[in-house]
Amino acid sequence: MRVRWLLLSLFLILPVFAPANEPKKVEPKAGLVPFRLTDTHHTLVRVKINGKGPFNFIVDTGCPVLLIAEPVGEKAGLKTEKGWATLDTLDLEGGFQLKKVKARVETPFQIKGMNSMGLAGVELHGLMGYTVLAKYKMEFDYTKKQMAWTPLNFEPPPPMPLGKAAKEASGGGMDFMVAAIEILTMFAGIGPAPPPQPRGFFGFELEERDDSVYVTRVLAKSPAAEAGLKAGDRILMAQGKDVVAINHLRVHTDKLVKGKTLEMTIEREKKKQDLKITAGEGL
Repeated sequence: MRVRWLLLSLFLILPVFAPANEPKKVEPKAGLVPFRLTDTHHTLVRVKINGKGPFNFIVDTGCPVLLIAEPVGEKAGLKTEKGWATLDTLDLEGGFQLKKVKARVETPFQIKGMNSMGLAGVELHGLMGYTVLAKYKMEFDYTKKQMAWTPLNFEPPPPMPLGKAAKEASGGGMDFMVAAIEILTMFAGIGPAPPPQPRGFFGFELEERDDSVYVTRVLAKSPAAEAGLKAGDRILMAQGKDVVAINHLRVHTDKLVKGKTLEMTIEREKKKQDLKITAGEGL
């Protein structure tokens, strides 16, 4: 009888302590990646390769790998082997960083053609494909200027190499398309895209509240901090235009490159104040 009560007490006690040994699940934290639409309505993000850049990459869910144009590979100092390179770091604007990323270094005919005809309105430097994009869950909202990216605990498999015949056919087809686009460009009289001019860096974050735009964060030692902008400031005007939504401000900031000035009127402690922020360079 005593043995029966002892066994029963063990069954009652053990379940109470078992859950305490289970590891707690840590939910991945999402981040915001700024993007813009090119004139051709491609989604463009900015990246740094081994600390150099920023460069303009198209988010291409149909591309199997990270494709880097050859001139960009040379500028970033990439060492290639049979057209492949391993990046020490790949930094996305918004704060995400990947290490030891394998990339194909060659100029895709899409990029070469669009740059030669100036179709995108900005120089393109590569395609961001599956091997990078599969590491994140992405939320697209084209009414905004940022995408929510959530890191995933997933390592995408490497792309399968093509057979010799497929390689030869693909290479020949791509060469023909590049040549056709170049001939079309020559006859159309369309010049190449202008030199890349990435938008400037200001270093502050915003939120909309009660039909007003407020500064929520100012990065230390950023152009905004040096100009005297502070968290809590309400932005009233930018470049002489009223600001009642974040997009009203981004219309101006997206056009300003390094060295250009953003003129703002803010309200702080019920007092108006004019500020001038000179755009810097960086992510």
